[in-house]
Amino acid sequence: MKRRLLTVIPFLLGLFLCGYPLISSILERQHQQSAVATYEKTVETEDTEKVEQALKNAKRYNELLWQSNGAIVGEYSETVLSDEMYQKMLNLRNDEKGIMGTLRIPKSVSLPIYHGTSDEVLENGVGHLQGSSLPIGGENTRSVLTGHRGLPNSKLFTRLDELEEGDLFFLDVCGEKLAYRVTEIQVIKPEEADSLGIQAGKDLVSLVTCTPYGINTHRLIVTGERIEYQE
Repeated sequence: MKRRLLTVIPFLLGLFLCGYPLISSILERQHQQSAVATYEKTVETEDTEKVEQALKNAKRYNELLWQSNGAIVGEYSETVLSDEMYQKMLNLRNDEKGIMGTLRIPKSVSLPIYHGTSDEVLENGVGHLQGSSLPIGGENTRSVLTGHRGLPNSKLFTRLDELEEGDLFFLDVCGEKLAYRVTEIQVIKPEEADSLGIQAGKDLVSLVTCTPYGINTHRLIVTGERIEYQE
């Protein structure tokens, strides 16, 4: 009997270890879908004036970001463009994680967008790069959204390299649905991030992840330009 147990236990352990990544991936996807659903519910039930004010504040933030061109400009760097104010932008629930919207890529995923690019953020969803435009659209904006590839428990941006020019992705921020068509796909070195700057008159969103898969020496940038959205 003991001999049989010694044979069966490693077999069962092997099955568990083989199945763990799949189970973990399913649970993480459910967590992401729950976060997206909770955000959408918050927008639906929130006071309309509060939502409109959040969008108005975000628009003002983006305008000042464009005008200052990333420079430290007097009192604005301590008020509207401060770190503290950034965390409040589009944060309807005023919570620590701060979901500012959702990203949907029809070919792969639907993910929550969080403030910043900390490890905790990138393990749970998409991070918004502070210093880039808030993802509400408009002229003279480029929002940069970052995500991991190859995490054992979550897909995130693993399939980002499947996007092609002409493909679509969508943002949902404070009930506003924005559509973007992929216009450019680049592979750059980390130190070449200057290419992610705002372009005058353009309404852009860039999705960024590491590449090649599993090596991560470069950055894959998929940029989309805003097009008219119709249900």
